[in-house]
Amino acid sequence: MIHRTPWYAAALLATLAACESRAVPPPLAPAALAAAPWTEVERQARGTTVTMAMWAGDEARNRFFRDAVARTVEQQLGLALRIVPVADVADIVNKLLTERTAGARGSIDVLWVNGENFRTARQGDVLWGPFADALPNSRLYADDARATDFGTPTEGYEAPWEAAQFVFAYDTRRVSEPPRTLAALEDWMAHHPGRFTYPAIPDFTGSAFIRHVLFHQPGVGAQRFAGPFDEQVYATGSAGALAWLRRVRPSLWRRGETYPATPADLNRLFANGEVDFTMSYGPGFASERIARGEFPDTTRTFVLDEGTIANYSFLAIPFDAPNPGGAAVLINALLSPQHALDKLVALGGILPIAPDRLSASDRARYLAIPAAAATLSFEVLAAHRIPEADVHYLLQFERDWRREVLQQ
Repeated sequence: MIHRTPWYAAALLATLAACESRAVPPPLAPAALAAAPWTEVERQARGTTVTMAMWAGDEARNRFFRDAVARTVEQQLGLALRIVPVADVADIVNKLLTERTAGARGSIDVLWVNGENFRTARQGDVLWGPFADALPNSRLYADDARATDFGTPTEGYEAPWEAAQFVFAYDTRRVSEPPRTLAALEDWMAHHPGRFTYPAIPDFTGSAFIRHVLFHQPGVGAQRFAGPFDEQVYATGSAGALAWLRRVRPSLWRRGETYPATPADLNRLFANGEVDFTMSYGPGFASERIARGEFPDTTRTFVLDEGTIANYSFLAIPFDAPNPGGAAVLINALLSPQHALDKLVALGGILPIAPDRLSASDRARYLAIPAAAATLSFEVLAAHRIPEADVHYLLQFERDWRREVLQQ
């Protein structure tokens, strides 16, 4: 039997072979990526540069990518990794929207994105794809991790690569037993005025904190917020949540007249002893800061009994990426168990791949990683995991917080 190569795969191989000596391969179509043998995609990407835009707010993470990750992809895949630090991913999405309108040349190959920014990018048709299902390592990630992003169907235009779950941190020398429900937290604040606060909206950590208040109102519950935006569910939950946030405001740091602008500002207040709690989407953040000498070694983390929000960060390829083939190869490497385990050792956090999907050797390596005292176990986090709601809930509640809490 004669096996015929699809025309687009043949065109891809022929064109790339003719241009093999170029620093950047010719444009690649998503259909060609899906059809070509993965070894060929990797071969053609070798010797090229991939430019990745990522949030600059975590210097330890950026240093890890500039050093360890860059060395690994150079040695194993022949890719030169160039990191472009970004203050706000929305700026890159807006840049892509402008390039789409103006027909300008792109400069970014890989974009770290999720939530509202992904929705905006899809609405503006500024992402290359679909590509995610063509990546060999995508099969390691659960279907629910790949399917939606804050309620927006991913449809293969982004690939999950990092897992996050919201945690609170406290110092056991100052707080013997932290409040683990919203009711207990309100009571604690009333008896310890000025010792709790959260980052101002629209900071993503502050936004996540107030969404917990929305989700966990009596008679509502996080499960009611699953699925598309429901005006009645929102009205029921937001009435109690906004009342709770107004009620506790006088008990906040500086009586709620001002808020820390960023998680870093809140971390400094905590480290300086001005407040007794801080918070993060990164379950390993307290252990990281203990190791760097920023937090006392008596710092520990906890989650609410009702559960805390968990989500994934994704990687996407801009529609005008100069090197989409190299981008796909890099993303596949960042989805690998090797990268996930290397990052877990270097930065802590959560393993984004379920342990039962790891090979025997990778699972053994995972189990051998020493547990950090301030990081909750995979089992505890999984038992308290609640999914992100549709992005419309986020946007509406942020608007209502500004109007009904901040401006009151």
